[in-house]
Amino acid sequence: MTQPQGKEIELHDDAMERFKRAVDVVSKSPPQHRPPKKKARKLAKKSKKGDGRHS
Repeated sequence: MTQPQGKEIELHDDAMERFKRAVDVVSKSPPQHRPPKKKARKLAKKSKKGDGRHS
């Protein structure tokens, strides 16, 4: 995968700017290789009927 010696690599004028923009976009995106975690639902306390204390 190495380039043969003596051959120049031709780059576009805006190559570094495009590369930085692509890195920025990828770094801000969420992971793509695993499904998102499901949030645990909190159970609300049930109030009992006739909760007041009567003697």
